[in-house]
Amino acid sequence: MPSTSNSKPLTPAAPNDMTIADSYARIDEFINKNAGEQKFKVEDDNHGMGMISTVGDHKKAVNMRLDGSTIRNYLINNGFQFGDDSICSRK
Repeated sequence: MPSTSNSKPLTPAAPNDMTIADSYARIDEFINKNAGEQKFKVEDDNHGMGMISTVGDHKKAVNMRLDGSTIRNYLINNGFQFGDDSICSRK
């Protein structure tokens, strides 16, 4: 019988001691690794954790210790635009 636990999650968890600077660095690294992607989705768990993911066939995502509005503001200040509340695209 297959295991129900996921020992290798697809999206790495943000460490409990992750700093704000670490979170911003994680966003930059994710955006740079996915330079060919034009659209990204920002999500929030309403408990101080946020996630940014690619939009399209090949889903990739990363978590960080920032809420969704902070992630959105960071992306806007770094050359992205939002068409709706959660999907952004490169300008």
